[in-house]
Amino acid sequence: MAIRFEVTQPGGGRHEVELPGTIAVIGRDPTCDVVLSDAKCSRRHAVVEDGPDGLFIRDSGSANGVFVNGQKRQRAPLRPGDKIRLGEVELLVLPVSAETLVMAPPDLEAAPALPSPKPPPGRSPPEGEAPEPDPRPRLAARPSPTRRPPTVTLLFVLWSCLAPLWVVGGLALAFAGGLSGGAGAVIAAAGVVLGAASGAMAFGLARLAPWARSAQVATATAGLLACPFAFASVTVLLYMLRPDVRAAFAPRSGVGTSVGAGPAEATFSWSIVGMLALGAVLTAAVVRWLTGP
Repeated sequence: MAIRFEVTQPGGGRHEVELPGTIAVIGRDPTCDVVLSDAKCSRRHAVVEDGPDGLFIRDSGSANGVFVNGQKRQRAPLRPGDKIRLGEVELLVLPVSAETLVMAPPDLEAAPALPSPKPPPGRSPPEGEAPEPDPRPRLAARPSPTRRPPTVTLLFVLWSCLAPLWVVGGLALAFAGGLSGGAGAVIAAAGVVLGAASGAMAFGLARLAPWARSAQVATATAGLLACPFAFASVTVLLYMLRPDVRAAFAPRSGVGTSVGAGPAEATFSWSIVGMLALGAVLTAAVVRWLTGP
């Protein structure tokens, strides 16, 4: 059965869409099957599927959720008349139009026997009848390219800058700090190892690898013990534990998931920068106080 909606945009404009396939991707991305003009909608907000059990909608990791008849749902069945709200856009599920069969008047001639109605493709046939293959081609969900959230990009840049600093700092301390041969080698090796780990973290964040999120959460948790940078670690930890960020790092299926550059992203990005700057100032103050004039 085709998928039909009446779409009401935030400005009040309405239009109907009818999709002949069995999968429809809804969101702001121009490649979606139903494109929504609303900043509160994610790029690939939800997916509607027409399966053996009927029509369903599922949230594909959106920032603001999917509401069906006023209730927030992760996955819900759909029937004609149901109202879906995605951000400020409302979709009304419409019944599928049926063809009209014109019969000859009974006093003119007997109507020929009609074959038994066949169940719609994808639905269970009456008992005793073999199911017929669905002649309609399935619309495969279009995979979206990787879209790195802005705050993750910030963390990627920070780790990328930190990698060479570890290596250079370790070597400089080992060869110019007047350390003995054994201690100098240990410090130089530690700098190289920390630089390699920072580079690996930057690579994982750039690729939105699931392990990189886990490593970032562990690093931020450990950073709570570093007093000057504890506030920055708290900010990073709160960000990485958000459901939409967790969805962005999830393994890719047919439908991509991304986090839009909304107000929350900007708030977290600037908060991390500010907390790091505060940590640097506190560290400099502590070092100056310990060394003294």
